[in-house]
Amino acid sequence: MEFTSALLFDQWKLGPTEEEFTLMTISIKGEGKTINYELYDEYDAVSETSSMSRTTGYTCTAALNMLANKLFTGKGVFPPELVGKDEACFNFILDYLKERNVIYTTRHQ
Repeated sequence: MEFTSALLFDQWKLGPTEEEFTLMTISIKGEGKTINYELYDEYDAVSETSSMSRTTGYTCTAALNMLANKLFTGKGVFPPELVGKDEACFNFILDYLKERNVIYTTRHQ
């Protein structure tokens, strides 16, 4: 493993303008139904921003804006799934991402 890692490490590094993509599926199951949120995002050549930076960084700035707008006022430590239980917070994050062309599609089963 160490030998292989040493050989391949440089090849695994992503170059500053190397194109990549992010795939994500979130499945929520309960009460006899399933909702899937699916994401496919690519490197943005115009802004030279990787999809991983877009999908993680924009989500962080969305959360900061949500707090600055006093949309979420809970005290203490809250994991994202608890913040997302509030429909207004959930929609704020998705709308913020959509404005930046990070778009989740929804599929109900």
